[in-house]
Amino acid sequence: MNATGRNLYFPYTGLIFLFFLIACGAEPEDWSDEDGQIQTVADFRLVQAEDGIRDWMLSGDSAVYRETDSLLFMTAVNIVFYENDVPESFVRSDTGTSDMVNGETILWGNVHAENNSGRTLETDLLNWSDSMETFDTDCLVTFVIPESTGTITTIHGRGVILDTGLSAVGEVIVRDSFTAVTTGELPLDD
Repeated sequence: MNATGRNLYFPYTGLIFLFFLIACGAEPEDWSDEDGQIQTVADFRLVQAEDGIRDWMLSGDSAVYRETDSLLFMTAVNIVFYENDVPESFVRSDTGTSDMVNGETILWGNVHAENNSGRTLETDLLNWSDSMETFDTDCLVTFVIPESTGTITTIHGRGVILDTGLSAVGEVIVRDSFTAVTTGELPLDD
């Protein structure tokens, strides 16, 4: 389930079938280029900014945009999140979809996120809600948190909710059994 309480289903078979049809040149009627139903784009980039100050930038190697429901299917996805027009965090994945109407993006396949503080998140699937400014997943995750003291905490578990800067929304929540390992020297209290 995503943050809006809706179950998400990923039509891998349908997506593969769609790309097969496009590659073979026999598109179904409701996906015809002549009717303006789809647009195929290479090396695309979308930027959201307000008063010239960037909030995020979404880019990829290729995309297929479905006009009927404003859904974007992407490959080699990269997202940069900005704080005061300065890059704060970065996310990349093999593939993804983005609903251009409601601002929901789903990334899957070798998802890697990192921020300027060295925090990293590795998972197979990650949901990004532009309106809530959060990431969430119910999949297995590895979350690495370096501290200013030189210690590094590595959390393995299933399911997290984080803001787009890879900080906790409230607390870091790992929903199922997890392990946390801290390495380095812990400072002694005097």
